[in-house]
Amino acid sequence: SRSRVTAYIIRRLLLMIPTFVGILLINFAVLRLQAPSLMDQMRAESSGKASEGSGIKAQSASKNYENYIDRFRRAGNDLPALLNFRGFLNKNDVVAWLRRTVPPVDGRDKAASRAEKELWLCGRFAVPPLAEVLRDDALSELHGPASLALGLCAYSSIDRAASERIPVAEQGRIQNRNATLRENRIAYTVARGRGFTTTDADAAAKRVRLLSVIDAPIDAATFHPPSAERWKAIVTETGFVDLMGKLLTGRLESESRKNEYVFTLIGERWQISFWLNTLAIVLAWGVSIPLGIHSARRRNTLEDKTTTGGLFLLWSMPTMFIGTLMLHHLCTAEAGGRAWFPNAGLSSQGAFWFTTPEYLIDLAWHGVLPLLCLTYGSFTVLSRYMRGNLLDQLSSDYVRSARAKGCDDDRVVYRHAARNSMITMITLGSGLLASLFGGSVIVESIFSIQGLNLLLLDAAIQQDAPLLMASTVISVTLLLVGILIADLLYAVADPRIRTRYV
Repeated sequence: SRSRVTAYIIRRLLLMIPTFVGILLINFAVLRLQAPSLMDQMRAESSGKASEGSGIKAQSASKNYENYIDRFRRAGNDLPALLNFRGFLNKNDVVAWLRRTVPPVDGRDKAASRAEKELWLCGRFAVPPLAEVLRDDALSELHGPASLALGLCAYSSIDRAASERIPVAEQGRIQNRNATLRENRIAYTVARGRGFTTTDADAAAKRVRLLSVIDAPIDAATFHPPSAERWKAIVTETGFVDLMGKLLTGRLESESRKNEYVFTLIGERWQISFWLNTLAIVLAWGVSIPLGIHSARRRNTLEDKTTTGGLFLLWSMPTMFIGTLMLHHLCTAEAGGRAWFPNAGLSSQGAFWFTTPEYLIDLAWHGVLPLLCLTYGSFTVLSRYMRGNLLDQLSSDYVRSARAKGCDDDRVVYRHAARNSMITMITLGSGLLASLFGGSVIVESIFSIQGLNLLLLDAAIQQDAPLLMASTVISVTLLLVGILIADLLYAVADPRIRTRYV
């Protein structure tokens, strides 16, 4: 009955939830493990230069550090992965932390530099204890590194999402506050194994200005959060929750393309890959299934053997090899002639102004070689599966009974055997929705098609983790939906399975 089918669909959807969450957790763990630290990024861009992380010239290039922190915050990498206990930092914790940033005498300052960068990423919860350090005259030697850490922890990013919800006047006030924090860093030097020394003649005035910013009533909720908010932040202000929130609301930003939402970038490129892969799937299945049926009906004939040999010969040739041959021989203009097919893109320059018939012809001219590259390998796999399944059905008892009753061969094949042979084909087709999202990176690279796969390849090269994760989430969702549709199609193809629903 319909109610039992509905109940089955609901059960399957509920089972997909833990699968989906598990995949998200795995992706999040991979992103966290492969993401470079703040120290790694700074070392990569400042190789051969004096590191501000060692405490020398702490007031210089501080805006560059804010840019690094911006990048970390866009992906939520500045937050602890699963639990956030930063709200319980106190003055003694911060003092001990600052002292760990002093490079040792033996020159192994990697741990000290890492500790310093981790303090910078602690955010607003580290601001009150850092302000207490600045207020303590007995800790004057720590005022320099504390002012740098306070300015970076209190720094407020204005990303695209923030700019859309915060009034312009408030954005200006935040930017002025950031500038005040940046301009009032207290200069200091550090001696290996001994500690910090304040060298700024204007240190007292800068300290007053920094504290006045932190103690401003308008920012009290930001820099002096209540106890309840600190407890809530243990779970809510974490990297995983931040990333999931941005994914579900569509506010996740790309790291390689600043101020661009990943789903916007994917949507712009997916249209090209979607239609290319859709046509390839229709062509591959539309040719392979009839070819498999015909080959099964002509079993062991010369035609069958020739078809099988030719298909396996095609299947053995890599797509990169065939695509390169096509590009060289069919897309390269010879002396005094013209190339048979274009070598890049899916439309000609100025195609926007073509009439509809002209545009369709131009689209077909550009798309024929990429489609051949995408489909020729599928002919072998799909047609051989169809052939094998149909041969199994043709040797079954019900087929012999149908023939004994006088059914002609076409009726036996197309009304009975072919339908029951589709179970395996449906299983293979469960991944078709996911394949619409990707799978054509080689073809897009060879023929310079600006589709989704080239975008994701570029994201992988640039280590754009948010863009890669968003694409994985969409691909997995489509795969799970495809599996659900395949389960329902099993019942359509096989009456024995249908009894589970009715």
